[in-house]
Amino acid sequence: MRQVPTDADTGFQDWDCPLAFDMDKLVQTIQSTRKQLEDLPECGKAVEAHSSFASQWANPQKDVNSILPPKALDSLRDTVLHRLDVNSTEEIPFSLILVDGILLFYDDANNESPGAECDTGLFIYAQYETLKQRREARSAYVTKDGIWEDPPGYFDSVVWPNFVKYHSNLIAAHPEITDKKAASVGGQKSAHVVNAAVCSSDMPFKDTLDVCVESILGEWSRRQQMQAQR
Repeated sequence: MRQVPTDADTGFQDWDCPLAFDMDKLVQTIQSTRKQLEDLPECGKAVEAHSSFASQWANPQKDVNSILPPKALDSLRDTVLHRLDVNSTEEIPFSLILVDGILLFYDDANNESPGAECDTGLFIYAQYETLKQRREARSAYVTKDGIWEDPPGYFDSVVWPNFVKYHSNLIAAHPEITDKKAASVGGQKSAHVVNAAVCSSDMPFKDTLDVCVESILGEWSRRQQMQAQR
């Protein structure tokens, strides 16, 4: 059984470092899911994929229309179809595996992060004050080993230092992640992390979605160009 590491400075269990997660298993799951999708027949792939992976698909929020007006979503859908030169979403020539996690792009000279398995990525950050408020508003939650509740001062002594430590390359390329006075370059690709666009959580949801979609379409276009050059 994987043991949660202990922070050397505080003696607290460290739930916010890569060793607290089974990263190898996550990488294997991404690779296995990709292979299963690739092995599906092209005919009816979208339908079969939904049937095969239904339990892994996130349920959309019931009030999604309050986040993104239907007209805006329709406009974005039309843009995607036009860019891909298809007539319907069923004709989109690829499937997506959405991977969500707090340390997908962590810096480690000895091991590749799970983000290295992803063709493109989106890193959404919030400022220190926002992150601290959210973390300290959490109630205790259930883990495999029982109930965990952050000890007093846990955010400043463990969570925030780890965030800065394990995202040093991203922060070097995007100082606004930790310094709200830094010039914003939201949506730009990081030079240090392959295909990771960086956005602030303060951006309007529509703008964040646009960056995400553009990142996906840009990666698809890049791969098509590479295949054409072979």
